[in-house]
Amino acid sequence: MGYQLERFGRFTIMVSKLHFPANLESGIILPFDHPFEILKAAFAKAPEIRNEVELALAAVLERLNPSDRGTRFLTGGAYEWVMAVAAWASNIQVFPGGHSENGFDLLEYMESLKGLWSVKSFTSESLSGSLRIVNKMGPGHVVWTQPTVFISPDLPGIVYLDPSLAPVYASLTTQNDEAVVISGAYIKRYSTDNPNCVIPLNAPINQGNGKESPQLDIVASILTSGTYKYLGPVMNKMRQMATTVDFLRQQYSDGEIDEQTFKRMLKNLDSSVK
Repeated sequence: MGYQLERFGRFTIMVSKLHFPANLESGIILPFDHPFEILKAAFAKAPEIRNEVELALAAVLERLNPSDRGTRFLTGGAYEWVMAVAAWASNIQVFPGGHSENGFDLLEYMESLKGLWSVKSFTSESLSGSLRIVNKMGPGHVVWTQPTVFISPDLPGIVYLDPSLAPVYASLTTQNDEAVVISGAYIKRYSTDNPNCVIPLNAPINQGNGKESPQLDIVASILTSGTYKYLGPVMNKMRQMATTVDFLRQQYSDGEIDEQTFKRMLKNLDSSVK
């Protein structure tokens, strides 16, 4: 039996090569009134919806970099919101129970939509290694039961997998104390064997261009509001310095300045920014 290295949570471990059972589900067909079928039909009828989803996902990666641990969950949340708006545009309007006639809470709508499926997004070029599909809080055994939508540049589109309809695939998960995971190779095989559970989409690859830090933007807007006499000026100075450091780093990376000049300019930066 051969072995390969795979990421599993925070660890890289040696695992046996993947086994593809002969009875893996194929040719799954969803009812015409299934929410995913409704979404698929809307994408086919109005290609503009698909185009705008692709454009929006690419725009997310131009602003957020999921390779940065601090923004990884924010990126996933942004993908969920894009899919939520696409669902609404496709007439999948799942109203939450107990909503008020005085207004509609978008956050409640998102929670109701999660009852239909969980969105798992991946932005690297290859869907390799183990994919986290259920987070855990301890050593207990967790069963994957939530219908899941997978989005990846390495998939032919948006892939819908309901563990109750594909129990053999669901049985191929593994888990540790942190998460339930499944190999990306299984999801790729599933998408090939179950084309009716795929909505064609070209998901973007993360190029690492995103530089925004929403947490910093929120704190900066608070501290520079005029209320904070001592912290406000310091926040302004820190943001100015951060912008200059990014510029100098790019200059050094492009070969416009040498290392000695780069370090000297960084050293003098604090005194130059008022």
